Amino acid sequence: MKQCAVILFILAATPAIVADPLDQRAFEPGAVPVATKIAESLQEALSAGLPGDRTKVWVYLADKGDPSGTGYALAVAAAEDRLTPRAQRRLAMRGNGPAGWEDIPIHTPYVNRIAESGVLIHYMSRWHNAVSVSGDPKLIQSLAELPFVLRIEAVDRLRRPPPVTPRRHAPPETTPSHRRTRANRFDYGPSFVQSNQLQVPELHDIGLSGQGVLVALFDTGFSLDHAAFDSLRSRVEAQHDFVEDHLGMAGFPYDVHGTQVLSVIGGFAPGKLVGPAFGARYLLASTEAVTFENEIEEDWWIAALEWADSLGVDVVCSSLGYIDWYAYEDMDGKSAMISRAASMAADRGIVVVSAMGNLGGQPYEKMSAPSDSEKVISVGAVDASGNRWASSSIGPTYDGRIKPDVMAMGQGVYTVQPFSGQSYTHNNGTSFSTPLVAGVAALLLEAYPHWTPEKVQRVLRQTASQAASPDTLNGYGIVQAADALMTESRGTVRSFTAESGPSGVFLSWTAGLEINLLAYRIERRDYPVGRYDSLATVPVTRVMHDGPAMKAYSYSDTAVQPGNAYEYRLQPVGREEFTLTAEHVTVRIDHTSGPSDGLVAILYPNAPNPFSGSTDIRFELTETTPVTLMIYNLLGRRVRVLADRMYGPGRYALTWNGRDGDGRAVPSGVYLYRMTAGGIEQNGKMLLLR
Repeated sequence: MKQCAVILFILAATPAIVADPLDQRAFEPGAVPVATKIAESLQEALSAGLPGDRTKVWVYLADKGDPSGTGYALAVAAAEDRLTPRAQRRLAMRGNGPAGWEDIPIHTPYVNRIAESGVLIHYMSRWHNAVSVSGDPKLIQSLAELPFVLRIEAVDRLRRPPPVTPRRHAPPETTPSHRRTRANRFDYGPSFVQSNQLQVPELHDIGLSGQGVLVALFDTGFSLDHAAFDSLRSRVEAQHDFVEDHLGMAGFPYDVHGTQVLSVIGGFAPGKLVGPAFGARYLLASTEAVTFENEIEEDWWIAALEWADSLGVDVVCSSLGYIDWYAYEDMDGKSAMISRAASMAADRGIVVVSAMGNLGGQPYEKMSAPSDSEKVISVGAVDASGNRWASSSIGPTYDGRIKPDVMAMGQGVYTVQPFSGQSYTHNNGTSFSTPLVAGVAALLLEAYPHWTPEKVQRVLRQTASQAASPDTLNGYGIVQAADALMTESRGTVRSFTAESGPSGVFLSWTAGLEINLLAYRIERRDYPVGRYDSLATVPVTRVMHDGPAMKAYSYSDTAVQPGNAYEYRLQPVGREEFTLTAEHVTVRIDHTSGPSDGLVAILYPNAPNPFSGSTDIRFELTETTPVTLMIYNLLGRRVRVLADRMYGPGRYALTWNGRDGDGRAVPSGVYLYRMTAGGIEQNGKMLLLR
């Protein structure tokens, strides 16, 4: 019987080998005995093999052929240059640091020597420093003679029939409400149930959509012709067919599954389907050959993972899993190659979300790899009422850990109907609960870019519907996205300006995302040598607000002297019980204005600008005077009259909601505003983005 052998990883920071790595003198005789390079069980299987048989194995190499010291540092620097800037940032912020040993390519002369033996090379993994090959058993045995080969490991094992496990049913649990309690920003149509079960609309309502997050899907092929992908096509950063690379056959026409999975996470067709991460950017990798189930598909999955990593991926969504060439004993998070690769991805700052599988109630009803990985967010399926879908695979892992991690709707999930252009359908499977959870992960990373994969997994577990009593049927329960979001404070200041006027310095700022935020603290100092003193605290108008539009705040500092220079510091203030994610901002100004005789009328820039919901147009007067404030389009046609009356001395802010005088929403574009006060005319320009 073939068995998976234990892998030995060489992770030394400075591998010491001579200039010619193929010189056998570089390896001390007997350092890695040939007899120990192949596990006994695999050796027996190879010895019993017949000529013409083909065995697939992973060949692990002792090093990467790079010299020690300066040479190693240069190799790492070259490897880091091959990563995109966003990949480098992710490694620094959420991963295990800058590029290292895993990023250095496999040593080409080693690969050439292996190829010369006559075996077929399938894939080379730089992370594992291993080569996937297949060939005659005798050829496989001969590879152990090569001095740079560390170990040879079988991919598959001869499957024993798994024991029949009595079918178990999930205990009753509280069913999340699917009823709308308030108007949401979007009309989700039939997809409302699957999103609302996870509290996704609440995150959309405050402006989250996955913007700035890069999500990779590993699946069959992908067709982007459906109307639900109209806004997504421009956000597909790269697409690669690993099946076609190897077999010369593209995923098409086998792209039904991948297309539907993509629609669940990223589709956007209001009134029909709105995916959780409709604003994210995407990498699409075809790694699954629908016509067969073979170990080579694991190679393609790992190849896609290393490809996506180099491009800076943040979230991997995999509605694929493999068990055909494994047994339950392998579901320990360490035996399956794909599971080890997924764990390495998490160490590099990538959130990996994987389907548990649809084997519930069958003789083998447990998870498939890589869902057994401790660092993977494994997803099971429930129905619209929150009850476990009977076919959802269950845990625990072979080493006794709880799986799945979380649950999402996987029965009756609303998806696109591929090749139709406009039609939709319903589908079942953990394949569709997985993109829902991956979408939530993207929303959380948009809000908290510093969260590590471990933090995302932990928060999703701690806030899920049965976090207090997890089990191996439902894990920690159904994801509750809003509860997960509300575990920290977040404040984002988009702009901070200071303007000098007759009555003092007018401070204004626009805020983006506000989560568990209480106020903004304003501090001031004499520039450049003064000490910061607390000036005021401006409370937030609402902790969470509807729509993605930025909010405008202002404060007038009247205790200033003309001719002085000041620096102001603005700091968001969160709730004491939560960690605050925010950075202070500063602005400097030379205050030159002061009281003057006669009318002074000042028109300040509108804020926020650009805007999507509404914006404030601000002005200041020193005397009572008639004021007219008009809005025009670029053709000079009047759109709206905001003011036409007498105003007394003071500062004012008039709000324009992007509608004309008849209450109709005007289209996106540049608009002009003109204020006339006591014969003084001033103009401004603003950008409306719908």
